[in-house]
Parts: sequence; C-alpha cells; structure tokens
Amino acid sequence: MTLSVLALTGCGPATDDIQAMVDGPAESYDDAVALREAVVDAGVECPGTDQLPAPDDPETTFLDCTNGLMGMAVAGSEESMEGLLSTLADRGRIPFLHAGNWVVLSQDVAQLQQLQDELGGEISTNP
Repeated sequence: MTLSVLALTGCGPATDDIQAMVDGPAESYDDAVALREAVVDAGVECPGTDQLPAPDDPETTFLDCTNGLMGMAVAGSEESMEGLLSTLADRGRIPFLHAGNWVVLSQDVAQLQQLQDELGGEISTNP
C-alpha cells in the first residue's frame, strides 16, 4: 500500500523499480558450474561441465557448454563483472544475458530469452 501511495503522489519509485522490488534481485552463483546447473534446470542443454578460472582472477570462472552454442561466466567480484561486461560490449558480437555476478553467451537469442524467463537478467546484443 505504501509503495502505491508514494507512486501515485510522484514521490515514490517508478513502475519498473516497483516491479524489481517485487521480483527481487537476480540470483548470484558461486561458480560457473552452479550457473550451469541453473541453466540446465531451466531446460537449456549444456553438456560441458569443466570450468576454468580466469588467468588474472581465479575467483572468476568460465564454462563452455561444448556444443558450440553457449558459454557462461561467474565473476568473482563486482570489478571483474564490470570488466567482463565492458569487454563483451566492446568486442563481442554474440548476444548475452547477464545479471548479478553472471553472464551467459549464446548465438541463439531464443535460448537467452528462455533463460531470462527462468533466471531473470537483461539480454544485450551487439551490432
């Protein structure tokens, strides 16, 4: 009720902010294997199970699904996540879904949309 009153008077958060409060923050994952489990639970195939640490940041982990279509990463820190997103935005040509401390890359935007429905996050595409 309080959020509704504040929104109606113009003193409260915007509609998108209210929806984010209702939905809650996106899940964070401990590593790429945990993210892979969530991806598979969401109904998307990912046969690969071997994760690798980032060379300069062993807390950041990567996993290739080995199907040539999807890969993922879980950042070990906020700074690492910012760097990862910056790199993907600047150099990447593959669409990706990201939220919290994780990112999933896939050539198949339909798969990213399916994951977005289950895991949340935002899909970014590059020209």
